[in-house]
Amino acid sequence: MKTRNRLTRRARRAERNTAVRLMGMAGWACYGFIHLVIAWLAVEVAFGRPQEQPAPQGAIAKIAQQPVGAALLALLAAGLTAFALSQFAMAAIGFDWVRGRGTRIARKLGALGRAVLSLGLGVLAARQLTGVQVGSSSAQQKHFTASVLQLPAGRIFVGLLAAVVLVVAVATIRRGLIKSFLEDLDLSGMSGSAETWVERCGVIGWVAKGVAYASIGVLFAAAAISRDARRSGGLDQALHLLAANDPGKVALGLIAFGFVAFALFCFAAARTHRR
Repeated sequence: MKTRNRLTRRARRAERNTAVRLMGMAGWACYGFIHLVIAWLAVEVAFGRPQEQPAPQGAIAKIAQQPVGAALLALLAAGLTAFALSQFAMAAIGFDWVRGRGTRIARKLGALGRAVLSLGLGVLAARQLTGVQVGSSSAQQKHFTASVLQLPAGRIFVGLLAAVVLVVAVATIRRGLIKSFLEDLDLSGMSGSAETWVERCGVIGWVAKGVAYASIGVLFAAAAISRDARRSGGLDQALHLLAANDPGKVALGLIAFGFVAFALFCFAAARTHRR
């Protein structure tokens, strides 16, 4: 018990370490920048550029095409890796301010998910920097779904995966609607108008992310029902499907607006997120 308490105290000190806090700040900023580029690509798809991939992989590829793409990719690779490390730390020892064991566990799982996602994106940015082309998220997901569907109970596994993604989507939307994300922020140093701005961006951004997750879950469900891996796909395929008609383009524009709001929330979280 004494050893465990000593390790916990050391972990707490590490969590409050300046370097750890700076990693978290840089990471939230990079995480927001990725969502800002995804929003940009979604708008381009809505305006008739189907070759664009409004997904994290597409965002990284788009950044690489810019005049200072190499420098941006290097910063993203470092920042996203730092964010992954800070989120792993949060998943292990963070959220001590959250009341309720179940809620705290949910927060830790969310941090773990962000850690895995940001680490993967950091690796993709580094690979793109070295000249390795980043593939389409939809192509990778279709390949994965096809492999799973070939298993004896593959259809059930894909259906369960669809259910898990939809549960995450509902939880993400709920997080935005009930404004639980505010518990993780320290807004005491902000003016009333700035707090309102952060709150609104958080609500819109988290709901938009939940809707995006739901669209991916629906694609998985369609693949499970039809036993056709081609019906599955990543975020880029889901958003491309929306662009097939005028009402869908409006919805795509709203999702892009939501991703901009989430990016702004991330920029605010870089300074105000509790650690």
